[in-house]
Amino acid sequence: MAHLAAGNERQRDAYRVLQESRVLLTLAAFHPYPAGTVPIDIDISGSDLDILCEANDLDAFATLIHRDLGNMLHFHCSRGTRSGDGASYVTCNFQIDHWPIEIFAQAVPIQQQNAYLHMKVEWELLQLWGAEGHREIRRLKRSGLKTEPAFAQVLGLQGDPYVELLHLATWSRIELRDWACKQPSFFPFSSTINERL
Repeated sequence: MAHLAAGNERQRDAYRVLQESRVLLTLAAFHPYPAGTVPIDIDISGSDLDILCEANDLDAFATLIHRDLGNMLHFHCSRGTRSGDGASYVTCNFQIDHWPIEIFAQAVPIQQQNAYLHMKVEWELLQLWGAEGHREIRRLKRSGLKTEPAFAQVLGLQGDPYVELLHLATWSRIELRDWACKQPSFFPFSSTINERL
């Protein structure tokens, strides 16, 4: 959360909303972690403010969320099972001020959750691309693409973009950088990448 508190204007505003609404206090026992596009500065108008949580007892988590946040605007909470590994999760959506918020909880440490792994890879790539990369991802998102498909398009990835980004998340920073620099789709950012090596 310190990253948001010291970030750009939208990040600081997101942090303010979470603090003033006491959402962070409600989630404190579940190690709330900001994820998605806002922390890595590729959010666009209408982007969700995503918060990952680790909840070993999803029933108790859902009960607490309904009790403490159920009066929020546009509140909706649902249970699901992730395709692939069958892991259960809870998602809760609501709105505070102009921010749509989504809380995602699993009985999985946050650093092992797919959303965290996607964001980590995306952040590493953005560090290579610089401002040009941020602009291109935002452009693709404004055209209607979700975040992971936007990255997959720039990377020239084939197959399911969510799965492919998880594969990249298993690589070291050096392996990811070396591979990324060889991709033809990176040519528009080549001068930026060379400056950052």
